Amino acid sequence: IIPRSAHGTNPASAAMCDMQIKWIDDSKGMDLQEFKQLCEAHKDNLAALMVTYPSTRAFFEDNIQEICQIVHDNGGQVYMDGANMNAQLGLTSPGMIGADVCHLNLHKTFSIPHGGGGP
Repeated sequence: IIPRSAHGTNPASAAMCDMQIKWIDDSKGMDLQEFKQLCEAHKDNLAALMVTYPSTRAFFEDNIQEICQIVHDNGGQVYMDGANMNAQLGLTSPGMIGADVCHLNLHKTFSIPHGGGGP
């Protein structure tokens, strides 16, 4: 499951692994009832929620802990795209929200050139 606000690399990564992508609108925050129904409908093959937190639109999902729990309750994992990790400092952390795994973008988190800056 991938929110519509996701960076394009998120669905691309899932597609490269031959996963079926299910989208959910998050333009006004995720609708918990719709999200729960989506998770329940796919609980037999739910791999993960891939979520950027805070979102690419720069907002913190109000119900992120409940969202993560719904995924876990339906057999999935939460993959957090840490593209905006600096925005979390002092406010939250991947563990606090319930993410199972998180990646960081060094070029954003530590202000280095894209790709690490060379050899």
